[in-house]
Amino acid sequence: MHDFNPGDVARPSVIRHALSPGEGEQVLRIFQRNASLAQLHPEDRRAFYAAMASQALMADDVGVEPVRDGAVRGWWLRPAAHDPGSALFFVHGGGYHLGDARSYLGFASQLAARTGRAVFGVDYALAPERRFPAAFDDVMRARAWFLSRGFKQYAAVGDSAGGGLVLAMADQAAPDARLASIVVFSPWTDLSNSGPSFTDPATYDPVFKPALLQGLAHSYLDGASPHDPKASPLFGALRAMPAINVQVGADELLRDDSIRFAERAAAHGATVRLDLFEGMYHVFQRDVGSLKTAGTALEIAASFIDEHWADRKVI
Repeated sequence: MHDFNPGDVARPSVIRHALSPGEGEQVLRIFQRNASLAQLHPEDRRAFYAAMASQALMADDVGVEPVRDGAVRGWWLRPAAHDPGSALFFVHGGGYHLGDARSYLGFASQLAARTGRAVFGVDYALAPERRFPAAFDDVMRARAWFLSRGFKQYAAVGDSAGGGLVLAMADQAAPDARLASIVVFSPWTDLSNSGPSFTDPATYDPVFKPALLQGLAHSYLDGASPHDPKASPLFGALRAMPAINVQVGADELLRDDSIRFAERAAAHGATVRLDLFEGMYHVFQRDVGSLKTAGTALEIAASFIDEHWADRKVI
């Protein structure tokens, strides 16, 4: 990790959101629904994850188009009316082993509709078929293709492992004035899994368990260091980062991946907003069709992106 002075340094803006009345029961119903999906796919984690991710509601009036251009794979989502001068670059989660841009179409469409921008959801190599740094390399290759479309500005968005990839991309790429902002949902920023919320036995996370994440990290890294910034952006230089909105559940296993990254990025000069949602689980925003707080969180993300365009009207 690159050291910084822990004295008089900038801090992230931290906003805590209380659990809304009645949402505790809704959260339990969502857990039960996902448990029933798991029973349908007992030996196929990818099918289960795709079924879970695809439950996000598709936004109205958003067109979908597949991309197959050389090594670049993904999907465009375009609102009927959108600003052609700017767009969103979206990287899905799934612990580097699961997920794809197609199963995230509903989630990505919600961002497209709320921001009035086209969203490109990228596919990347998954482990164990291809291991580190294959996912990072694919994201960087897709970013170059995306930027060749001529956008004057863009925002980068990702959830979980996708959030880690977005942050690693921004950290490792040359400074880019076109990158106006980043939004990450429950990002996995430390594949050494050293955060207090990960190691504290009192942490209750109904979605993830330590052994699961440790196994995913070990499989993906395949002997590489978990402190490599391309895998764990928490340990990056974090120079010239854009404005960042980090959203995370207050009780989840990866909570401190978000908190520690937000603190380090702010200390290195980035404008950082950290939203902590009480009672919420890992990437609850995907359940926008079932959970009011998910919609609230996506509105916060969209507003953050809108506020940080260099010019509110990009042409």
